[in-house]
Amino acid sequence: MKSYTALTGRYLKGQKKRSLLTILGIILSVTLLTSIGTVGLSYWDKSVRQTVRDYGEYHVSINDLSGEAVPKVINNATVKTAGVISREGYAVVRQTKEKEQKEDPFAAPYRYLNIKGYDTNAMKMLQVRLDSGRLPKNPNEIILSSSSLSYFSEKPKLGEEITLDLGIRKIASTGEDKEINGLGDYGWDLDEVFQPEFQRKYTVVGFMKSPSTGIWSSRYIYPAITLNDNQSINNNKKYFIYLKMKSLNEIKEKTEALLSSLQMNNVEQNSAMQLDSGNDIKNVRVEYNNELLKLYGKSTYEGVNNSLILAFAAIIAIIMICTIAMIYNIFQISVLERISQFGMLRCIGATPAQIRKIVMQEATLLSLIGIPIGILTGTLFMKALFHSISLLTLGFLNDMRMIFSIPVIISAGLLGLLTVFLSAIGPAKQASRVSPLEALKNAGSTRVEQISKIKTSRLVQKLFGMVGQFASRNLKRNKRRFRITVFSMIISIILFIVFSGLVGFMKQTTQISGAQYSYSLSYDGPSGRIDDTVYQHIAHLDAVQQAYKFYSNQVMAIIPKDKINPKYYELNKNRYVVPQEEGYRTDNNYLASYGDNGLDDLSSRLTAGKIDKAKMNQENGVIVQQKLSMITEEGKELILDQTHFKVGDRIKIQTYDGSRKKYQTVTVVGIVDQDLLSKEYNSSHIVSFITTPKVYSKIMGNDSYSRIFILANPELSGHTITDYFKSLMEKDAGFNYRDRVEELAQAKNDAKTFSIFLYGFIGVIVLIAFLNIINTVSTNLILRTKEFATLKAIGMTQKEVRTMIVLESIFYGLFAAVIGILLGTGIDYGIHHLFAGVLDTDWVFPWYSITIAFAGSMITTLLATIVPMYRLNRVSIVDALRREN
Repeated sequence: MKSYTALTGRYLKGQKKRSLLTILGIILSVTLLTSIGTVGLSYWDKSVRQTVRDYGEYHVSINDLSGEAVPKVINNATVKTAGVISREGYAVVRQTKEKEQKEDPFAAPYRYLNIKGYDTNAMKMLQVRLDSGRLPKNPNEIILSSSSLSYFSEKPKLGEEITLDLGIRKIASTGEDKEINGLGDYGWDLDEVFQPEFQRKYTVVGFMKSPSTGIWSSRYIYPAITLNDNQSINNNKKYFIYLKMKSLNEIKEKTEALLSSLQMNNVEQNSAMQLDSGNDIKNVRVEYNNELLKLYGKSTYEGVNNSLILAFAAIIAIIMICTIAMIYNIFQISVLERISQFGMLRCIGATPAQIRKIVMQEATLLSLIGIPIGILTGTLFMKALFHSISLLTLGFLNDMRMIFSIPVIISAGLLGLLTVFLSAIGPAKQASRVSPLEALKNAGSTRVEQISKIKTSRLVQKLFGMVGQFASRNLKRNKRRFRITVFSMIISIILFIVFSGLVGFMKQTTQISGAQYSYSLSYDGPSGRIDDTVYQHIAHLDAVQQAYKFYSNQVMAIIPKDKINPKYYELNKNRYVVPQEEGYRTDNNYLASYGDNGLDDLSSRLTAGKIDKAKMNQENGVIVQQKLSMITEEGKELILDQTHFKVGDRIKIQTYDGSRKKYQTVTVVGIVDQDLLSKEYNSSHIVSFITTPKVYSKIMGNDSYSRIFILANPELSGHTITDYFKSLMEKDAGFNYRDRVEELAQAKNDAKTFSIFLYGFIGVIVLIAFLNIINTVSTNLILRTKEFATLKAIGMTQKEVRTMIVLESIFYGLFAAVIGILLGTGIDYGIHHLFAGVLDTDWVFPWYSITIAFAGSMITTLLATIVPMYRLNRVSIVDALRREN
């Protein structure tokens, strides 16, 4: 042996079990880092792709820009790429029939094609979705909306040439050109005529999917897209430009400088809307795609950026602290139990620096083994998780994919190595400060801290007798070992509570958008009502699981001042401006009913109260939906109650049109956060009162409904439903329907995928916390084998030793659970506060996580005693006293 440090390898080989336990701790830490890095990157990737699909792959858009300004914008030094869209003109598919106009008083005079010229960048940035075919490759090719095909006199086919008369829309009474808002897909006047200007021939190369939002005006105006390479810009035309910037830093300042160079300083600025949303933009307007920008931490809202950065920095810091603490405990226990060995080395000439070097060399060798295995296990675990997700999507397109990133793997390895060295520094210094004579005198594992007096607990003695007293005193006389073991358990509990809170936060930020129904049938005819025979026919179709009559009408209500949420009032004082009685009269309220069967299904969503239809009919009972989601001027999303109504409160309401001037009183019988057919919070700043059809009829003076929502059986074809709808539309143009089957199936699949993803992630945390507690507690007990043998030698029976170990574990679990729950809850609140700059919701005390953490702590510590007790049973007292741990 050339040096003392050569003992490192021999020690690790000689103490295989202890070395394996230390390696296991390193593996767990690196597995955690690898898993979290992979999960985080994969979730970020999904969020980016989802946002691109909804909002577009651009950073800034400039709408309604003059042709002469287009080259200046595209060639600006800050712009990387630009997508350009131009209005090419309208074409009439066919004139609206007289019968249709009688049946639908709001019918447009024509069914139009709105032809727009996209360049290749615009098609990519705005995610044009096809049902079939391909995108146009030259100006003579066109793609049509699939929903427009049935209105052509001869249905166009792929590859077929069509001739269109392109022109402009005019106001018939004045002869003026109709003002077109935005890209022109929405809005018409009853008093308008079409003026053809020129003729164009196009080859049909594809059919577009219908907009997922189903905007009502798309019934008469259908988008069509051709290629416009913009080689020649027409100064008389208006253009829509979508920009990807070279750098996202200070994007708002760069855009404002760009506009200033065009001498356009008075431009309205806002955030981007979803691609298929209505767009009534007038004049030049700039929109920032903040939904995409904030995923890169570069939104135009500085508060949102800072909140995200601070929150994620806090999460990374928690992970680092927890992993350092986890490995530190293992090294600390190892050093404490080898004090006598280090003392011997000091006696034969080893310096403190050499002792430190021995411990650090151990850390290096164990890292070289544990870190690669940890990276491999973390990657394999994530691979298994994502494979499970793909198997459970039941054939639908899985939008969640695992992102294997070399930087993440390298970062996990380096952080793991840094964690190990930071964890080993403290124990190494402690080992180097060992006094040779004191270390040899205390003999390692049986060493007891200097104690003047140990208090005896009368409660413990009364409950558990003398064995309980032994267990309690063991914890007090070895305070350092007790703190190390408990600290490791506390870290695991904190991890679970904090990440459970993060999962809850992520679920709030990713609510499934849109109403959750398969089909809706609406009627816009003069009568404004659907006949009950139509509803009965729909309800009895085999493919229909449930059909809801939907009654809805606007009402005025007097909201008492003490029932208005003060936080909401400060943000929206203009909502309450008409004082009346002891409150404010408001008109943005709706009285609604989903029929008697709708109330039955709504009962599971109640957060307070209960549904008794007979009592509701008697007392004018209503269920209040008062929670909403709103975006502040700083870009922060708030989820809060607009009002603070409770069960038993009475509210005065009146029909909005004044047909029934007397206020009527309704009684609150229940509260819901979301309505029957939605899993997202209301964003319309309305208060909804949901009731029975009888109460609705009593208050509104009629029992008519003009819409039916249908939930379809996903196992059966929906053709019988859509065929019936089409037959209704042929008989009466006032009928219109929306098909959301594909959208709903994808939404449900996304929700299922997201749930598996989140709970799989929690599974990683639980597994690591479980193994960490098992590892720490088991190591502590195994290293005390000699101590337990001494107790047996002086007369303690095997049963009493087992009882003492179990009681010690219970005391460990209780103490760790209390401290861990307090700290975990406090940190959970702190992270919730940091995220408040992005999404501000009421913090919910984590009772569920606390219960699981407490029960898990107790069960895990008891499980951790099984292997040590089995080992104690097999080892004789004499052998245990002779051997070193």
